[in-house]
Amino acid sequence: MRTEIESETQTTEEIVMAKNNDARLNRANPITFIGGVMGLALFIGVGLLPSLLYGGYAGLILGSAIFGTPIHESVFGQATVVLGVISGVLAIGGIFVLGGAILATGAYGLVSVLSAEREVPAVREEAKVEVPTH
Repeated sequence: MRTEIESETQTTEEIVMAKNNDARLNRANPITFIGGVMGLALFIGVGLLPSLLYGGYAGLILGSAIFGTPIHESVFGQATVVLGVISGVLAIGGIFVLGGAILATGAYGLVSVLSAEREVPAVREEAKVEVPTH
């Protein structure tokens, strides 16, 4: 364990590593947002029609289980079908958006780690800064 004096002072390598980690975290937010937008675009192009179809089918099954096999033209019977469609679109759309954001953040993290391995000697040479001690 470190003593109180040692915990107050940081080495230059610790300061540089902390700054690099902060910079990576700040840059990951726009990358995550871009990945989410790409996931949404992919959902609109590929997943919207199947989610409407299967959501409506799930609503129809739920409505027929609650109100009987031929769903009559009542408001509640139609509302179960509409709620099934809406829940299908929201669930599958959320999966696409979340998947796109996770993939983009993971790809950015992998690229930043691979590029950071090459930059380590240059960062250590620049890090020769005097750290004031208390």
